[in-house]
Amino acid sequence: MPSNIVGYEWTLAGTAHVAYQTGDRHIHEMTVGENGMWHDADITALAGGPRLESAILAGYAWPDGQTRQITYVSPMDSNGHIHELVQREGNVWNYADITQATDAPPADGRALVGLAWKAGRSKHVIYISRDGHIHELAAGVVSVWHHTNVTEQTGAPNAESPHLAGFIWEGRGTQHIVYMSGDGHIHELMREVGKAWQHSDITALTNAPIADGRALAACAWEKGKTRQIVYTNNRGNLFELVAGNDNQWRYAGVLRLCSAPLTDGSALATYAWETDSTRQIVYVGSDRHIHEIAIGLDQTCNHVDLTRIKNACDASNEVIVGYEWSAQFAKHVIFLDTRENPAIHAFTRKHGELWLHLDLTKLTGGQVIV
Repeated sequence: MPSNIVGYEWTLAGTAHVAYQTGDRHIHEMTVGENGMWHDADITALAGGPRLESAILAGYAWPDGQTRQITYVSPMDSNGHIHELVQREGNVWNYADITQATDAPPADGRALVGLAWKAGRSKHVIYISRDGHIHELAAGVVSVWHHTNVTEQTGAPNAESPHLAGFIWEGRGTQHIVYMSGDGHIHELMREVGKAWQHSDITALTNAPIADGRALAACAWEKGKTRQIVYTNNRGNLFELVAGNDNQWRYAGVLRLCSAPLTDGSALATYAWETDSTRQIVYVGSDRHIHEIAIGLDQTCNHVDLTRIKNACDASNEVIVGYEWSAQFAKHVIFLDTRENPAIHAFTRKHGELWLHLDLTKLTGGQVIV
């Protein structure tokens, strides 16, 4: 199984990043700046920290703390601790065991989310414990890490799938966690600053089709003033759940609306490209091509087969990453090829320009995924 890969932007430095694990169990990061030159760094060698087998990663920037961080955990690690590699602007990388700092329950090691919350001036790590409960570890600019059992606080059903999503909706100042229960329902946990978590069964509210537990992604779209969740069913169809400021959820079958091919595997991502006033869904189809669906403010959608238009390699159906690089008015789609030891690739596009395909492993001299 390939390692997880994550991508994010660091607005403070104007850079974009892709983090991944190599065969020696080190965490590496590929970085690109304004000059367009990608380079690779061994973050484990720089910061220390345990080398875990089959690590699951989360990477994100925290503007209020002036840091970027990569958190990781492993289903093969008996103690279930969550580890953080963190760099403050202008400083060296450091390592911390954030589970030990909070005495939180061990993670099951299958899912991890990291995010920064501007309204709370805080950073957050979300994980699932071995009893299926969802937990939050949070730290503020002037406060230490603390732990919350979100499932216990809300009385929400246990998480029965390794797929977990989280995002911040800056327009409303709210924090969101999305997950699947054992009956295939999609659930949302949401809170405002200083208030308790609230739970909603989105599937029950919308009577949307049951999820197959294979793929899940979610994001906020500030320009569209909405939040959205995308997931698959057992026929390879892709569905989107959307809610605006009125908090009224609705669902749609995205592939039918956009005349796009069926999904395959767990490779699914969604994100907002605020520069273009669109929200994006990217996935690997049954043809092993990377497909993008872009939806505008008027709700019209545009489907593009990125693999075909760039004559690129087939993609692994296990992982895909999509994110905005706002400093360059660009968007990035990160994926693995289908070799036994795959390389990391990117489709990149600046606003008003054409798509580019890059073999990031080859460009940076980085290691293949083992």
